[in-house]
Amino acid sequence: MKDVIIVGTGKAGFLHYFSYKKFKNIGKLFFVDISEKMKNENIDVQKVYPTINDAIINNNLDISNIIVDICTPKSVFLDIINQCKELGIKDIIVEKPFIVKEEFFKENEELNIVMVHNYVYSKITIGIKEIIEKENLTPKMVYTNFSKNRLSESFKGRGMYKSVTRNIELDIPHQVYITQYILGNRPTKLLALDEKSIKQGDVVLEKHGYGKIITKKDDILVIHESDLTTNTTVREVTVVCDNDIIVQGEYFIYDKDLNKLKSGTIKIYKNSDVIKEINIDVDDNMYECLLEFYNYFNGISVGVDYKEQIKEFSKEMSIYMDKC
Repeated sequence: MKDVIIVGTGKAGFLHYFSYKKFKNIGKLFFVDISEKMKNENIDVQKVYPTINDAIINNNLDISNIIVDICTPKSVFLDIINQCKELGIKDIIVEKPFIVKEEFFKENEELNIVMVHNYVYSKITIGIKEIIEKENLTPKMVYTNFSKNRLSESFKGRGMYKSVTRNIELDIPHQVYITQYILGNRPTKLLALDEKSIKQGDVVLEKHGYGKIITKKDDILVIHESDLTTNTTVREVTVVCDNDIIVQGEYFIYDKDLNKLKSGTIKIYKNSDVIKEINIDVDDNMYECLLEFYNYFNGISVGVDYKEQIKEFSKEMSIYMDKC
């Protein structure tokens, strides 16, 4: 089984490590961080390497038996991928939002790259899509809201390197690929985009505090909203369908130590009445996502067209990222 080098020791690195430790069969796990320090106190590994090459040399690793899992800010994704290319490493996992130009995969055909889209593996997301298909519903509007209070973490610089991370680079990428999964790939027309900055003392985080995107996918209205200054944590997807039916999913909420604060639910409304409610007590979507990727890289299972997923995701996200 292949060894995994996790690049980045913050929250994303911890979430991935937490999932890998639950695998029944896995190679050795290593961490890389340019600071050579663990940013997340929950990671119980003593040694951190400054570079991927240091991890390889110090542990006599076989290049052909390595998966590099990139859990860094978006601004250095391509730098790390280029390091992997120089070392001859082909199997790469990248956290969201991995946004590439159309020619990227033509120039890097030898690389096997997947982007983490763990909410697609959530029982809530899968359940919403199954209900819509089973009941033959026609979506008219999708509203997603991923909001929380991130002020303390943001002003400490979490998830930022080289540049301030825009709001639409944080949770909205989850909201985008969830909607792509539910609706399928459709032409996207941007109707409005709103971003708000936040300030603390003399420090201003441009376009970081709040984001809202309003689009149309064919004739379906889609609204994504994310407020990082609210004290109310929300992670929900609402699909308004024909015949006055609404399918709404509320995702699990965890604290920083991954203790569950709230279970997940799917509700079906008809004329404002809840006609069905599904309560979900276990929803380990990051584990399911990474397990599929790991089995794919080890030749145990045949993956879907991950490159095509990244292309479709990049195409839509580029519309928003390029908007001033």
